[in-house]
Amino acid sequence: MNNTDITTGQDTRIINAISELVDNVGLDDVKTVFDSKTGTASISGNKNGIQYTTTLARHKEGLIQTSSRFSANIGRDALKQQIIDLKKQGYTQSKIGDMLGISQPTVHNYLKR
Repeated sequence: MNNTDITTGQDTRIINAISELVDNVGLDDVKTVFDSKTGTASISGNKNGIQYTTTLARHKEGLIQTSSRFSANIGRDALKQQIIDLKKQGYTQSKIGDMLGISQPTVHNYLKR
């Protein structure tokens, strides 16, 4: 098996994990971002006023998953912390905006403060 086969298999596992998460939690307004180059995927959606964001990352030893839940109508401080956390995980401002349902310029402004 070559690296391409391993990558494809892990990417399939990431895609399957995304589907399972959405089905198990029953999320509405689901947004998914998948970067096959870096092997990361993020899923965000809401249910009953709670915003769910989950990140799956491909690593040599398997998948790493991080999750967070917060009120869909969070205040500025909580939104800023969520943006900072996602930036530390390596996401671009554009991807963070997509994940949180805000614009890239808004993400940029929060990171400047």
